[in-house]
Amino acid sequence: MLLSLAGRNFFTFREFYVEFSRGMNAITGESGAGKTIFLKALWTAIGFPPPWSGEESGNIEANFSVEDSILKRIGELGIEIGDGNQLLVSVNFTGQRTIYRLNGRMVPRQMIQMLFKDLIEIHSQHSSVALLDSNRHYQILDHALQGERSLEEYRELYEKYSSIKRELDSLVVDPSQIEREKDFLTFEIKEIEQAELKTDEDGLLETRYRKYKNGKFLVQTFRELMDRLKDGDESVYNSLNDILSLITKVESFGYSRWLSHVQLALEELEGLYNLVSEESNGLDIDEEEFRAIEARISLIQGLKRKYGRTVSDILQSCDEFKNKLKSLQELQKREEKLRKEESIYLQKLREVGRVLDGVREKRAIEMARDIRIHLEDLKMKGAELEFRLFQEEEPKFYGTSRVSIMVKTNPGMEFMEIGSVASGGELSRCLLALESTLKDQLEIRTIVFDEVDSGVGQRLGQVVAEKLLEISSKVQSIVITHLPQIASRAERHFAVRKEQFELDTISTIEELSGEKRERELVEMSGLRGEAWKGKNL
Repeated sequence: MLLSLAGRNFFTFREFYVEFSRGMNAITGESGAGKTIFLKALWTAIGFPPPWSGEESGNIEANFSVEDSILKRIGELGIEIGDGNQLLVSVNFTGQRTIYRLNGRMVPRQMIQMLFKDLIEIHSQHSSVALLDSNRHYQILDHALQGERSLEEYRELYEKYSSIKRELDSLVVDPSQIEREKDFLTFEIKEIEQAELKTDEDGLLETRYRKYKNGKFLVQTFRELMDRLKDGDESVYNSLNDILSLITKVESFGYSRWLSHVQLALEELEGLYNLVSEESNGLDIDEEEFRAIEARISLIQGLKRKYGRTVSDILQSCDEFKNKLKSLQELQKREEKLRKEESIYLQKLREVGRVLDGVREKRAIEMARDIRIHLEDLKMKGAELEFRLFQEEEPKFYGTSRVSIMVKTNPGMEFMEIGSVASGGELSRCLLALESTLKDQLEIRTIVFDEVDSGVGQRLGQVVAEKLLEISSKVQSIVITHLPQIASRAERHFAVRKEQFELDTISTIEELSGEKRERELVEMSGLRGEAWKGKNL
């Protein structure tokens, strides 16, 4: 509940302080006196963007009495507010800078707005009030459904359903891309695993390769040497034997000593040949094995170019590929699981949603009946206001059907959404009828009616006043009005005045009582004093 509102240097108000009562509070004054400015001060205090743009500094202070649930909400936000159940909202502005404080602690404007959005309702002609907000019409029906099992069950299901949807959205799974990645990873893993690599295998292979490669060179050299020495057709051995035959032919002519030289040469050659043969036989190169080593080295070098500088790096890459593949497989499994859960919860939501629709429709019929009575009281016989449910393609947070308040103001007319009502007076009376029906169910603690009597006229003033009193018995109301019938029934009556001082226009507000109040009511009625006193208001 709003206890008081104060301000300094706020548009045409130099300074004001107003204390409100628990029931109905009336604010009156001539057009242009500053009533709308006063309302803007309240708007600013509950967190709506400030409307000023000047350089002059000033402030707004609003003191509220709140329930424990609000205090708990504030505590959950990490704000310590001390003892008691009062909240003081301070708004200080200097030029383009605006600072909000809650019980002296600086807070963001959005926090103030969030805290008070469900505590204060401001009704202004075709303004964005909650009752005209089609996105909140379902809440009006649901106020009377607290404890309804289908409502609670739907909320629980939708919370789980939404959680699944959020996780699915975060996965961002492209099936074709996933399959391509899986195929590529499978190929890489297979390529590495088929090589059957062993740690440090590349070093051992290089050592064996160098040995075999050098051994092959020696074997080839030794074989060529053996061919030259003895095995070949044109070997030294064959040439020495030819020489030996020639010397034998001239041995008898005194050249027999030459034979010993040739025989000695043959013996040396034979010794050298045997040495070479022994070395060659000792090398024993397996050509097939050598080719296998060359192929193995070539394979490993190819894998190194693709997966790492060493065999260890290649094996580590393989492990990483396996982990990635496992993650993708788990991702697919998780997505499949979530899709199944999504389908299950979607089906449950639709089933519970149908039950909830039935409960809401029943409640809507009851409320429409009560509202019709209030509309007749407000001289709108034949007018109807009802709640209609429109099926949604997909379940929403509020249900499987959208709730909309529909109105027809005269018999024979078609129903239209309440926000489309053209006549301000008709809209005001529709809202009054609705508020009168909801007065026992509303969570808000303060309702501000900004010229709710606009377009109503004097004849209906008394009826409107009675409805406002009904509402005020349950909820604090602040009524900006031009009708004396309404102002006279208020527990507290405030008048806004405008005075001209040279080039300045200054607005003031004061509480009226006694003769001052009587005089104000007379002026509002347009009657003389005695006539006013005799008027049954």
